[in-house]
Amino acid sequence: MGEKYYRFVVDGIGIYEAVDRDCPKTDSRRDEKPDGSWLEKAGKEYPGAISYWTKEGLETYIFSGLLDWHASVVKGSINVLIAENPKNIKYQDQHQIILDDFDIEIMDIIGYEDFLQGDDILPDDLQLF
Repeated sequence: MGEKYYRFVVDGIGIYEAVDRDCPKTDSRRDEKPDGSWLEKAGKEYPGAISYWTKEGLETYIFSGLLDWHASVVKGSINVLIAENPKNIKYQDQHQIILDDFDIEIMDIIGYEDFLQGDDILPDDLQLF
């Protein structure tokens, strides 16, 4: 089993796109948004590509509070794609990989709440509680 990568989607689009759709830049809820400056904003360099969290990126995303804030402002059900075997990576850093959607193998799709509760789903050394 290879390294796992994680993508949060709402209604078939990435959670960041869903946040922009459901919580405009002028929305006062953005005043409560946790700092996300730790994430390199490389996605705009690769139109049409999508991003997945690495294990380190997932940990930072969760523990920074950004995931909880995103979940609080999006409308619709959040699902988590768990994937392996990326090919043709366009960009990579310690937090994320960016690639075309057909260049990674989705191993599982689970609901957000199940993801947070699933000890067998999270990386072995990542405990939320």
